[in-house]
Parts: sequence; structure tokens; C-alpha cells
Amino acid sequence: MRSIGFAFAAAAAIGNSCIDGSRKFASQRFTTVELMSLVGLLDAILLVVIVLASGNYGSFDTFLVVRDIKFLQIIVVSAGIKVLAGFLYQRALHLSPLSVTVPYLAFTPVLLVFTSFVMMHEEPSYQGLLGVVVVTIGGYLLALEQPGETETKREKPKTKFWNSLHVSLSSILSKWCFIALSGKDKDLMVEGHIKWEEQASKENVKILIADQKEQTLPSSFSVTGAKTSQARTEWNVLDRIMEPFRALKREQGSLLMLGVAGLLSVSNSLDKMGAHLAPSPIAFAAIQKVIMAIPVTFFLGLVSPSSFKYLFGQFHVLISISLFEVLAFVCYLKSLETLLVAYSIAAKRSNVLITVFIGRLFFKEKILRRLPFILLMIGGMALIVFA
Repeated sequence: MRSIGFAFAAAAAIGNSCIDGSRKFASQRFTTVELMSLVGLLDAILLVVIVLASGNYGSFDTFLVVRDIKFLQIIVVSAGIKVLAGFLYQRALHLSPLSVTVPYLAFTPVLLVFTSFVMMHEEPSYQGLLGVVVVTIGGYLLALEQPGETETKREKPKTKFWNSLHVSLSSILSKWCFIALSGKDKDLMVEGHIKWEEQASKENVKILIADQKEQTLPSSFSVTGAKTSQARTEWNVLDRIMEPFRALKREQGSLLMLGVAGLLSVSNSLDKMGAHLAPSPIAFAAIQKVIMAIPVTFFLGLVSPSSFKYLFGQFHVLISISLFEVLAFVCYLKSLETLLVAYSIAAKRSNVLITVFIGRLFFKEKILRRLPFILLMIGGMALIVFA
């Protein structure tokens, strides 16, 4: 039975990879609100059609839904959380590349270990907990990697910035030389063995120019320079340890995705609870998507009613995303029938590597330096899956 659950989770992983790539492509054509609302509307319509075609119309009995207050509470809260998570998710993809946003969703199974225990008393094995630790380390190392090759639309540094940087570094170097050289050595500088030149009047600093014909600097400068270099090296190590926190502030998409992971860790547990109370997984998915579609569609109608024209002009793009979402969600719900929530989500999140490759192939994102960290995270998730 577990193998069937893993098979459904793997299908959900493939579907989620297709969702990531197709939504990234669609984000270049639609706003965040348009994409959320229109795709959500199509998701609801598509699932209702599937339920009607399968002959399970009785699943939508209003009395059946209303009389079970617990089921109603679960499905409404879960739908609300997913609406918020969907908005943050799409916003993250709009701000940053796939390779520095989607991998952070791998934190979802880590958080689920705690939320599923609190909400459903699910306890993973020791191997599963080891997988959680590995995933956390992988995510930490991934965050350490500088997202310097972000391909989002940002202004390139201007020449003035590099000039200012050059002047600042030169000023620092000159101060070090004054500190390192003692009285007699400073006289040599005045005599011309080491020349100084005025830089731009606005900065009012001096740049040190070493004459190639002169002898090397005194040993006192070398010793002081070595000590300074050692101190800077120690500082760089500490700086690298703290880098993930600075990276989250610098890369807004990564920070938003971490928030999405936290929200999904709660909604995923609610999904399992609701799916067990519903007549069938497809019926639960249809009811939830209808509830989710109502507020986002109403909001789009208020702020941009003309956006509904895309249902006809860009129908092929929107329906593709919707098909992937329905496939992934139904397969995920089926996997919950035989797997712990944390294990199911861990298997589903194995789409991280596929998504990163999609980012490389279709959006020309540079991912080579991040691949070892992605693989480490996937290795941790594998420990969770096969625990």
C-alpha cells in the first residue's frame, strides 16, 4: 500500500514541477492577481466537471457538508490558507528566479513533522527525523550560496558606483599604509618613494600609487597586513555563517517562499483531516477549490473586470496550468490515504530538482553552483520517504 502512496506522491511531484514552470512562464503575461483568480476559477470548474462526469453528484449534497461542522471548519480554513499561500507563491515567482525560490519549499516536510504531530499526533521514525536534519542542512547551505546570477529585472550597477567603490578601497588602503609605516617611513612617502595623487574633488580622498621602480614596503607593513588579513578572514567566516539571514532580506522571493512553506505545513495537515471526512478525495478537492475560487474571482471582478477576457484570449495557457494543478492535487490527496503527511509532502517536494532544471532549460537560469545543495536536500527527503 505504501508503494501506491509513493507512486501518487511521485505523480504529484511531476505535476508540481510542471506547475512551477508554467506559472513562471505565465507570470510574464499576467499579474499575480489575474493568474491566481483565473487559474483558481478554472480549477474549480474542472473539478466540478470531473465529479459530475464520474456520477458522484451526491458528494455535493449541501446538507452533507453543512451538518458536519468539523468538516466545514477544516475545509474553509484550509481554503483560506491556500489562497494566501497561492498569492505569496505567485508573487515570489514574479520577484525571483525558480532556482532561488522553489527550493525553499523543501522546508515544508520539516515543518510538517511538528504540525502533523500537534494536529494529528503523527510521529515519524528516527530515520525520518534524520532526513529532517539533512533537509535543514541542505537548505542552510543553499541559502549560503549567493544568488548573484538572479535574472530578474534589476538595474545594472552604474559606472559611478564602481568609481565610488574604487575610491573607497583606495582610501582604506592609504589609511592602512599610514598606520603601518612609522615616522621615518612616512618621510620617505613625502620624498616621493611612494607617490600620492589627488582623486576627484567630490570624494576628497587620496589614492596610493606605488612606483614600480621603488623597493617593496617595509616588513612592519607586511606583518601588520598579515594580521589584518587574518582578522578579515575570521570575520568572513562569521559573515558567511550569518549569510542566510541576509540572503532572505536581499532576495524577497526566497523570504516569501519560506512563508509559503509555513502556511502549507498547516494546510497540508488540514487536507488529510478533511479528505478522511469527505465522501472521496476528488469531492474534497472540488469543494475546496470552489471555496477558494469565490473570493479571488470576486476580488478580480472588483479591481480588474477586464482581465476575464484572458479566459478566451489566453485560454490555452491558463487551462494548462489548471490541468497540472488538478492532477497534482488529486494525486497528493490519494497519497495521503496510505502515507504520513510529512512523508507524502517530502516525496512530492522531490520536484525541486526537476523545477531547477526547468528554470535552466526554459529561463536560462544559472544553477550549477546550487545543484550540490539541492541534491543534499533531496537526499534528506529520501531518508524521510523511505523511513
